[in-house]
Amino acid sequence: MERVGLLGTGIVGRTLAARLAELGVDVVVGARSAESSSLEAFADLDVRTGSFADAAAHADLVVNATNGVNSTAVLESIGAEALAGKTVVDLSNELVPREGGGFPVPTATAESSVGRRLQEAFPETYVVKSLNTMNCAVMADPSIVPGDHVVFLSGDDAGAKDRVRELLATFGWRPEQMVDLGGIETASATEMMMSVWMAVTIARGHDAPRFNWAVNAP
Repeated sequence: MERVGLLGTGIVGRTLAARLAELGVDVVVGARSAESSSLEAFADLDVRTGSFADAAAHADLVVNATNGVNSTAVLESIGAEALAGKTVVDLSNELVPREGGGFPVPTATAESSVGRRLQEAFPETYVVKSLNTMNCAVMADPSIVPGDHVVFLSGDDAGAKDRVRELLATFGWRPEQMVDLGGIETASATEMMMSVWMAVTIARGHDAPRFNWAVNAP
Protein backbone atom coordinates (compact mmCIF):
# COMPACT_ATOMS: atom_id res chain seq x y z
CA MET A 1 0.00 0.00 0.00
CA GLU A 2 1.15 3.53 -0.77
CA ARG A 3 1.90 6.18 1.84
CA VAL A 4 -1.35 7.51 3.26
CA GLY A 5 -2.13 11.00 4.52
CA LEU A 6 -5.20 10.83 6.75
CA LEU A 7 -7.12 14.08 7.27
CA GLY A 8 -9.30 14.12 10.38
CA THR A 9 -8.96 13.15 14.03
CA GLY A 10 -12.50 12.06 14.90
CA ILE A 11 -13.72 8.49 15.37
CA VAL A 12 -13.43 7.75 11.64
CA GLY A 13 -9.84 8.99 11.47
CA ARG A 14 -8.89 7.15 14.66
CA THR A 15 -10.45 3.88 13.47
CA LEU A 16 -8.81 3.98 10.04
CA ALA A 17 -5.43 5.05 11.43
CA ALA A 18 -5.44 2.16 13.90
CA ARG A 19 -6.31 -0.34 11.18
CA LEU A 20 -3.74 0.99 8.71
CA ALA A 21 -1.04 0.97 11.38
CA GLU A 22 -1.96 -2.60 12.25
CA LEU A 23 -1.57 -3.51 8.57
CA GLY A 24 1.86 -1.88 8.39
CA VAL A 25 0.91 1.08 6.20
CA ASP A 26 2.99 4.28 6.41
CA VAL A 27 0.51 6.87 7.73
CA VAL A 28 0.61 10.54 8.72
CA VAL A 29 -2.52 11.81 10.47
CA GLY A 30 -3.30 15.49 9.94
CA ALA A 31 -5.17 18.01 12.07
CA ARG A 32 -5.70 21.75 11.68
CA SER A 33 -2.47 22.30 13.60
CA ALA A 34 0.45 19.98 14.27
CA GLU A 35 0.06 20.97 17.94
CA SER A 36 -3.66 20.16 18.08
CA SER A 37 -4.71 18.35 21.25
CA SER A 38 -6.87 16.06 19.10
CA LEU A 39 -3.69 14.33 17.91
CA GLU A 40 -3.04 13.05 21.43
CA ALA A 41 -5.56 10.28 20.70
CA PHE A 42 -3.07 8.82 18.20
CA ALA A 43 -0.08 8.66 20.55
CA ASP A 44 -0.47 4.92 21.11
CA LEU A 45 -0.54 4.11 17.38
CA ASP A 46 2.37 3.48 15.04
CA VAL A 47 1.60 6.59 12.97
CA ARG A 48 3.07 10.05 12.65
CA THR A 49 1.04 13.20 13.17
CA GLY A 50 1.14 16.76 11.89
CA SER A 51 -0.94 19.42 10.18
CA PHE A 52 -3.31 18.76 7.30
CA ALA A 53 -0.58 20.05 4.98
CA ASP A 54 1.99 17.70 6.54
CA ALA A 55 -0.28 14.71 5.97
CA ALA A 56 -0.94 15.65 2.34
CA ALA A 57 2.74 16.30 1.61
CA HIS A 58 3.62 12.84 2.90
CA ALA A 59 0.94 11.05 0.95
CA ASP A 60 0.64 9.21 -2.31
CA LEU A 61 -3.02 8.79 -1.34
CA VAL A 62 -4.94 11.33 0.76
CA VAL A 63 -7.92 10.12 2.82
CA ASN A 64 -10.47 12.80 3.70
CA ALA A 65 -12.05 11.68 6.98
CA THR A 66 -13.24 15.15 8.01
CA ASN A 67 -16.87 16.18 8.45
CA GLY A 68 -18.17 17.14 5.03
CA VAL A 69 -19.23 20.53 6.40
CA ASN A 70 -15.53 21.35 6.77
CA SER A 71 -13.96 19.32 3.95
CA THR A 72 -13.63 22.07 1.35
CA ALA A 73 -12.04 24.43 3.89
CA VAL A 74 -9.64 21.69 5.01
CA LEU A 75 -8.43 21.07 1.46
CA GLU A 76 -8.22 24.82 0.83
CA SER A 77 -5.93 25.09 3.86
CA ILE A 78 -3.60 22.58 2.18
CA GLY A 79 -3.76 24.37 -1.16
CA ALA A 80 -4.54 23.38 -4.72
CA GLU A 81 -0.88 23.27 -5.73
CA ALA A 82 0.00 20.84 -2.93
CA LEU A 83 -2.90 18.58 -3.90
CA ALA A 84 -2.38 18.72 -7.67
CA GLY A 85 -1.91 15.26 -9.14
CA LYS A 86 -2.82 13.49 -5.91
CA THR A 87 -5.70 11.09 -5.37
CA VAL A 88 -8.09 12.08 -2.58
CA VAL A 89 -10.49 9.40 -1.40
CA ASP A 90 -13.42 11.26 0.12
CA LEU A 91 -15.20 9.41 2.94
CA SER A 92 -17.15 12.42 4.13
CA ASN A 93 -20.84 13.17 4.43
CA GLU A 94 -22.06 16.69 5.09
CA LEU A 95 -24.16 16.56 8.24
CA VAL A 96 -25.91 19.47 9.95
CA PRO A 97 -27.62 19.50 13.37
CA ARG A 98 -31.23 18.34 13.52
CA GLU A 99 -33.69 20.73 15.11
CA GLY A 100 -34.58 19.30 18.50
CA GLY A 101 -31.50 17.09 18.66
CA GLY A 102 -30.91 13.50 17.60
CA PHE A 103 -29.00 12.29 14.56
CA PRO A 104 -27.72 15.10 12.29
CA VAL A 105 -29.23 15.62 8.85
CA PRO A 106 -27.37 14.85 5.58
CA THR A 107 -27.53 17.71 3.07
CA ALA A 108 -26.71 15.93 -0.22
CA THR A 109 -29.08 16.33 -3.17
CA ALA A 110 -29.13 15.01 -6.72
CA GLU A 111 -27.22 18.12 -7.82
CA SER A 112 -24.90 18.65 -4.87
CA SER A 113 -22.49 16.51 -2.88
CA VAL A 114 -19.25 16.98 -0.98
CA GLY A 115 -17.40 14.79 -3.46
CA ARG A 116 -18.60 16.80 -6.43
CA ARG A 117 -17.77 20.13 -4.77
CA LEU A 118 -14.27 18.96 -3.92
CA GLN A 119 -13.63 17.88 -7.50
CA GLU A 120 -14.93 21.20 -8.84
CA ALA A 121 -12.83 23.18 -6.34
CA PHE A 122 -9.67 21.16 -7.04
CA PRO A 123 -9.75 20.23 -10.75
CA GLU A 124 -6.11 19.08 -10.76
CA THR A 125 -6.79 16.62 -7.93
CA TYR A 126 -8.36 13.19 -8.48
CA VAL A 127 -11.31 12.87 -6.10
CA VAL A 128 -12.87 9.46 -5.55
CA LYS A 129 -15.90 9.07 -3.30
CA SER A 130 -15.95 5.81 -1.37
CA LEU A 131 -16.59 4.19 2.03
CA ASN A 132 -19.16 6.83 3.05
CA THR A 133 -22.16 4.47 3.24
CA MET A 134 -21.18 2.49 6.35
CA ASN A 135 -19.89 2.66 9.89
CA CYS A 136 -16.16 3.30 10.16
CA ALA A 137 -15.55 -0.09 11.76
CA VAL A 138 -16.89 -1.73 8.58
CA MET A 139 -14.82 0.60 6.40
CA ALA A 140 -11.66 -0.63 8.08
CA ASP A 141 -12.57 -4.31 8.36
CA PRO A 142 -15.37 -5.59 6.11
CA SER A 143 -15.13 -9.07 7.64
CA ILE A 144 -17.17 -7.94 10.65
CA VAL A 145 -20.29 -8.01 8.42
CA PRO A 146 -21.06 -11.42 6.89
CA GLY A 147 -22.04 -11.93 3.28
CA ASP A 148 -21.35 -10.15 0.01
CA HIS A 149 -21.96 -6.56 1.07
CA VAL A 150 -20.48 -3.81 -1.07
CA VAL A 151 -18.48 -0.59 -1.17
CA PHE A 152 -19.15 2.02 -3.85
CA LEU A 153 -16.71 4.16 -5.84
CA SER A 154 -17.50 7.40 -7.69
CA GLY A 155 -14.85 9.32 -9.60
CA ASP A 156 -13.77 10.62 -12.98
CA ASP A 157 -10.28 9.13 -13.23
CA ALA A 158 -9.74 5.40 -13.77
CA GLY A 159 -6.20 5.44 -12.40
CA ALA A 160 -7.35 7.15 -9.20
CA LYS A 161 -10.05 4.53 -8.74
CA ASP A 162 -7.41 1.83 -9.08
CA ARG A 163 -5.40 3.46 -6.28
CA VAL A 164 -8.50 3.55 -4.10
CA ARG A 165 -9.20 -0.10 -4.91
CA GLU A 166 -5.71 -0.87 -3.61
CA LEU A 167 -6.58 0.86 -0.33
CA LEU A 168 -9.85 -1.05 -0.13
CA ALA A 169 -8.06 -4.33 -0.76
CA THR A 170 -5.62 -3.49 2.03
CA PHE A 171 -8.57 -3.19 4.40
CA GLY A 172 -9.84 -6.58 3.19
CA TRP A 173 -12.44 -5.68 0.58
CA ARG A 174 -12.62 -8.19 -2.27
CA PRO A 175 -12.78 -7.02 -5.91
CA GLU A 176 -16.31 -8.37 -6.34
CA GLN A 177 -17.45 -6.20 -3.42
CA MET A 178 -16.24 -2.99 -5.08
CA VAL A 179 -19.02 -1.40 -7.16
CA ASP A 180 -17.98 1.37 -9.57
CA LEU A 181 -20.91 3.77 -9.99
CA GLY A 182 -19.24 5.98 -12.59
CA GLY A 183 -18.24 9.64 -12.46
CA ILE A 184 -18.03 11.91 -9.44
CA GLU A 185 -21.60 13.10 -10.05
CA THR A 186 -22.76 9.74 -8.64
CA ALA A 187 -21.35 10.73 -5.25
CA SER A 188 -24.70 12.43 -4.67
CA ALA A 189 -26.38 9.02 -4.64
CA THR A 190 -24.14 7.53 -1.98
CA GLU A 191 -24.19 10.66 0.17
CA MET A 192 -28.00 10.63 0.09
CA MET A 193 -27.87 7.03 1.34
CA MET A 194 -26.74 8.41 4.71
CA SER A 195 -30.36 9.34 5.49
CA VAL A 196 -31.36 5.69 5.08
CA TRP A 197 -28.30 4.51 7.03
CA MET A 198 -29.27 6.72 9.97
CA ALA A 199 -32.90 5.56 9.88
CA VAL A 200 -31.81 1.91 9.90
CA THR A 201 -29.37 2.56 12.73
CA ILE A 202 -32.10 4.17 14.84
CA ALA A 203 -34.59 1.40 14.05
CA ARG A 204 -32.14 -1.40 14.93
CA GLY A 205 -30.72 0.32 17.98
CA HIS A 206 -27.24 1.63 18.60
CA ASP A 207 -26.09 -1.63 20.21
CA ALA A 208 -27.13 -3.82 17.27
CA PRO A 209 -24.41 -5.53 15.21
CA ARG A 210 -22.83 -3.50 12.41
CA PHE A 211 -24.50 -3.69 9.01
CA ASN A 212 -23.84 -2.72 5.40
CA TRP A 213 -25.57 -2.67 2.03
CA ALA A 214 -25.64 -5.55 -0.45
CA VAL A 215 -26.48 -5.62 -4.16
CA ASN A 216 -28.07 -8.99 -4.89
CA ALA A 217 -29.01 -10.21 -8.34
CA PRO A 218 -29.53 -13.60 -10.00
